[in-house]
Amino acid sequence: MRIEVIHPGELGPAETARWRAHQAAAPALAGPYLTPEWAKIVGAARSDARLCVVNGGEAFLGVQRPSRFAAMGLGAPIADYQGVVGAPGFKIDPAALCRALKVGRIDLSGVPEEQTLLRAAGAEGSWIATFESAEAYRAGLKERRGKFVKELEKKRRRMEAEKGQAEFTACSASSEDFEALLAWKSEQLHRTGQPAIWSAPWVRTVLDACFAQSGAHFGGAFFTLKVGGELIAACFFLRSKSVLHAWVIGHDPAFDAYSPGVQLARWAIEWAAEQGYCEVDFGTGDYQFKRQLSTGQRALVWGAASRPSWSGAVREAQFALRAGIERAPNPKLAALPGKAMRRLDLMRALAA
Repeated sequence: MRIEVIHPGELGPAETARWRAHQAAAPALAGPYLTPEWAKIVGAARSDARLCVVNGGEAFLGVQRPSRFAAMGLGAPIADYQGVVGAPGFKIDPAALCRALKVGRIDLSGVPEEQTLLRAAGAEGSWIATFESAEAYRAGLKERRGKFVKELEKKRRRMEAEKGQAEFTACSASSEDFEALLAWKSEQLHRTGQPAIWSAPWVRTVLDACFAQSGAHFGGAFFTLKVGGELIAACFFLRSKSVLHAWVIGHDPAFDAYSPGVQLARWAIEWAAEQGYCEVDFGTGDYQFKRQLSTGQRALVWGAASRPSWSGAVREAQFALRAGIERAPNPKLAALPGKAMRRLDLMRALAA
C-alpha cells in the first residue's frame, strides 16, 4: 500500500476526478463534507491540513494534525462527516496511515459505519430526509406525522395573521442576513455555556469561503424566512451534487411560538426535492424537529485509528474508562466522561 501525504491545495485534476467518482458510487459518501472542495477550503484555513492519497487515488483520507501525537478528521469540530473516500470495499491499514502521518492515532467522528478504518468506540445516527419528489415527501410527512403537520401549518397561519406574509428565500446572497444568523447562533452558544465555535478565526474563514462558493459540485446554500420584511429564521446548508446538509440553523427567539426554524427546514426539504437533490441531511443530535422531518437515519461511528504508540494507548484507556463510567446507574455521573472528552477534543481543534 502506497500512501502519499499532501496538503489539500496540492490535489490535482486527476485525483479530484477519481475522488468524485468514489463519491458517486456510494450514497453514504456523497455529502459535502467528503468532497475535494471541502478539503481545499479547510486546507486554505489550516496549515496543518493533510490528505492521505492511497495508491494514487484508490482512496483518500482528509485529516488535520494539531499535534505530533494525534491527528483529527479534516474540519473537526465543524465537519459532520469524516472518513475514507474510496472504492467500494477498499480497506486501509490504520497503522500505515498513522505511520505516513507520523502520529500515533487519528481521532475520527461521523464515519459511515461500514468503514473498517477505526476501532469504533460509539455510534450515532445522522437524520436524513430522502424523497422521490416534493409531492411524495409532503404526502409521506402527512402520513407519518399528521399531527405535527397540522400543528405546524396552524402556527404558520397564525404567524402570518399576526406578523405578516411569510417570505421563504433559497440561495440568498444577503451577507447582512448571514451575519444575523451567526449572531443568533453565537448568542445561543453563550446562553447554554458552550464554546464560541463560530468565532474561532479558522472556522470563520471556512464559513465565509463556503458562503461564497457556488460551484456545481460544492457550495453554500443560505435559506431565510422573513415575515413583514423582518428576518425571523435562517439556515446555512452545505451542498454537494446530490446532498443538501444543514450546517447552521437559527432564529429570532422573539418568534419561538411560531417554530420559524422548523417552518424553514420543512420548506428547504421541499425545495431540495424540486431541485433534484437526493436527500437532506440534518446531522446527528436527538432534536425533535429532526425526528419529525426526517425519513430515517444513517449510522455513523466514532473512535480512533491507531498504531502501537503512547497516544494510541492513552486513547484506548480513555475509551475504556468512559465505557465503564457510562454504565453507572446515575445519569449525570454517566455523562461526565463523554462531556469531558468532547470538550477536550473541541478545544484541541479550535486552537489551530
